[in-house]
Amino acid sequence: MQVSVTFRQLEPSEALRSYVTERLKKFKRYLDGPLEAHVVLGLEKFRHLADVTINSNGHMVKGREENVDMYAAIDLVMDKIDMQLRKHRERLREVKSDRSRTVAPAAPESSKLPPIRRRQVEVPPLELADAVELLQTRGNAILVYTDVNTGTLSILYRRADGGLALAEPVLK
Repeated sequence: MQVSVTFRQLEPSEALRSYVTERLKKFKRYLDGPLEAHVVLGLEKFRHLADVTINSNGHMVKGREENVDMYAAIDLVMDKIDMQLRKHRERLREVKSDRSRTVAPAAPESSKLPPIRRRQVEVPPLELADAVELLQTRGNAILVYTDVNTGTLSILYRRADGGLALAEPVLK
């Protein structure tokens, strides 16, 4: 890991430099490839600023914190970077698991259907007027019945606009 520490309005300190370097070492486990870290430690009036930028194979992670104590500012920004890297690792795991699911051998065509709930329903013999009344009293969206006059299967359903529609299947 290549680490560069820049001090702004602050006396360069080997203790701060080594503290930052030690804290950055734990991020190696999250990222692959060459790592570059640029840390800017500064002082503005009474605020200590810590600004960290990590670049790993084009993936940039940035964090900035301020506090009255420089070590506290470094700890806070490192925690922020740690959280970002954890989220990045989780996203990579999800993508990897999604890829492994899609690479799996193809299953039969029937398994591509969404789960279907099945139930048996009674198909009562009704006239159209009785079917409309039954549909409205039950509050259902659909009613399957046998038309008494024709003896065919009929489907009465409620449309999106609130009206009713009658479907009379034609078997071929």
